[in-house]
Amino acid sequence: MDNFIDRFADFLRSVLGGDKEEDTASGGQKPRSRFVDPDVEEAWQELDDYMRGGDSSARSADARSRDGSRTRSAPRPPNESLRQDYANLEVPFGASIEEVRRSYKTLILKYHPDKHAGDPDKQRVALEITKKINASFERIRAHHEG
Repeated sequence: MDNFIDRFADFLRSVLGGDKEEDTASGGQKPRSRFVDPDVEEAWQELDDYMRGGDSSARSADARSRDGSRTRSAPRPPNESLRQDYANLEVPFGASIEEVRRSYKTLILKYHPDKHAGDPDKQRVALEITKKINASFERIRAHHEG
């Protein structure tokens, strides 16, 4: 059965463009990755670990890739300029993006202008609040992604 699995792995490598031995650049530089996309490389490494009997669940989103670089970076602390944006979204300063997203969705549902269509004054206020909430969420999200 192991022979079949090895042959199947060789077949997958040939189809996906991977090579059993990693290519090395001239001059003894460090090995190049088999794949251009780091996600494909990480998935391939997990499959390879699993096929060798290793624990693929040990590799998390923050695991190190073969060349030692981090695949995902740790969240950066928020800038002081975002303090009011966190307050607009009614979450503590420095809250996780998941907390921010949950609060954003709750506030958008609460203040959506269509909920106040019967009263033009309330609709106008709701529109202003919605604009402020959207702008705050976009700034916080850009900070977490960037």
